[in-house]
Amino acid sequence: MTKIVLAIHRPTIVAISGSSNKTFIRDEIRKILEEKGKTVRANPKNFNTEIGLPLAILNIKSGYNSYRAWLPIIFQAFFAIFQKNFPEYLVLELGVSQKGDMKHLLSIVRPKISIISEINQRYVESFSGMDNLFLEYQYLARCTRKDSGALILNYDNARVRKLSKKTHARVEFFGKTNASGIFQIKRIEKEEKGQKFWLKHNNKIQEFFMPSFGEHNVYASVAGKVFENVI
Repeated sequence: MTKIVLAIHRPTIVAISGSSNKTFIRDEIRKILEEKGKTVRANPKNFNTEIGLPLAILNIKSGYNSYRAWLPIIFQAFFAIFQKNFPEYLVLELGVSQKGDMKHLLSIVRPKISIISEINQRYVESFSGMDNLFLEYQYLARCTRKDSGALILNYDNARVRKLSKKTHARVEFFGKTNASGIFQIKRIEKEEKGQKFWLKHNNKIQEFFMPSFGEHNVYASVAGKVFENVI
């Protein structure tokens, strides 16, 4: 049902993946698109797995552990084909916790823009090692659309950085590392009501303020600014 809905409505799909910080980046991208007047749908809660992703796209609830609850949901899924005012953009977290998860999720969606935040030890216990976990994200890099698509990567994470060699899409980097061509976070300063950060790109430095704390929020904001530059 989900594949049929996507074939009919053809939304632009933005995929966000990584071992951590997915939700903050997802919310930042959704906010940017809504401020631009675009209609957007994103995963509610943690609907980013083989069952959650279709539910997020179709905008229907989960039956969780009740088979009786699932019966009307399956019925709703059929009528989701005829949804009116389907959003222009789908901003979707893609969760990976088992081998083959990414391949299954990408059999449902084909992202135009993909953002990968981190690859770390968080879910490695389900894999034989970090190299096998890396293969999941490599598959996303390969499947990101090359026709006007883009792959946005956290340069500070060595494994994420390597994904630039696994794609035919345009690649953009962000991070704190001093490297040529990236959107570089130069400095972060805490204030009473939030934090300031300075972002360097193409030899220009801009100052930004955000009413929240934490380096993860800065990274999410910068990922959003790279996204704006891409679209």
